[in-house]
Amino acid sequence: MKKIVIIGPNAGMGGVERASTNIANGLMELGQEVTFIALIPEEPFFKLKSKYIEPSGFNNTSMDLIKTLSYIRKEVSDIQPDVILCFTKFYAALVNVALLFTKHQIYVTERSSPFYKWPKKIEWFCRFSFSIKKVKGVISQTSIASEYHQKYYGKTRYVVIPNAVREIIVYPEIERQKIILAVGRFHDDCKGFDLLVKAFNKVHNTEWRLVFAGGTREEGQYLLDLAEEDKKSKIDFLGAVKDMDLIYAKAGIFVMPSRSEGFPNALAEALCAGCCCVSFDFIAGPRDLIEDGVNGVLVEAENYVMLGEKLSELVINKKDRELLGINAELTKIKLENLKISEMYLNFIV
Repeated sequence: MKKIVIIGPNAGMGGVERASTNIANGLMELGQEVTFIALIPEEPFFKLKSKYIEPSGFNNTSMDLIKTLSYIRKEVSDIQPDVILCFTKFYAALVNVALLFTKHQIYVTERSSPFYKWPKKIEWFCRFSFSIKKVKGVISQTSIASEYHQKYYGKTRYVVIPNAVREIIVYPEIERQKIILAVGRFHDDCKGFDLLVKAFNKVHNTEWRLVFAGGTREEGQYLLDLAEEDKKSKIDFLGAVKDMDLIYAKAGIFVMPSRSEGFPNALAEALCAGCCCVSFDFIAGPRDLIEDGVNGVLVEAENYVMLGEKLSELVINKKDRELLGINAELTKIKLENLKISEMYLNFIV
């Protein structure tokens, strides 16, 4: 048994948060002693089986760099872990600096698209951190990302491991509804929800609704402004959803309209839930998960006209939706949490 520290933002709602809690839980199931150190205090959204530590009295509205570095150094010193696994480049850079002149080295699990541009100050800080202390290894989510990371981090160990997907509850007794579902945080241009609304404008079938999970109607007003008049009343907002599996079970079609992702977590979950999935073929992730026309549909990146056409085809063809959904559910074999956690464990110990 190894003492493993996982460091990330927190266990709140979000892709990085979901991925880090999945791995923490998986490593616990594999018999490891895991402590999750959060850097930003927030009420946990995902359930954690491991010990959980978060800042007290700072980082509530903005990050206090000095207090954060001191906090990391103290907690790691108290725990004396065998392995430190950091989620995202920036948090890894913080931990790397905090642990200068100690015996501890870190593993980085990169989460952003390799083409995501960090703010200049953060990018400078990251490059400075990794130049003064090398990381022990880098985990990438896709092969495209790994090629980029090998140039960025230099000589160290590398591996490609996709995101684990938590156990998805399937509800075979629930009949799928005439719902086109999208999931994610609002007011993030990378999510491409504006493109999805434009595509929905071109779906002529009047019975289907567009449903967003992750934001409220007030937060989605900018999307309603893009909708044609006859479509506005057919767009629903669910806000933050605790039981996403039930929502996936009801969805007739799931759409991933992102411009870019580090790894499309919601798409992976929807596939494992047996949804008929449609995704833009952005960099990176969808092509690693979807074989076009077999277990899902890939559409040229950001081509909302083509997306509208594909959705129009699917809403009138139930047999195609059902076949794609049956094949999609097989994805859970590849992305089962314990299997992915074993891949992590084999790399970091």
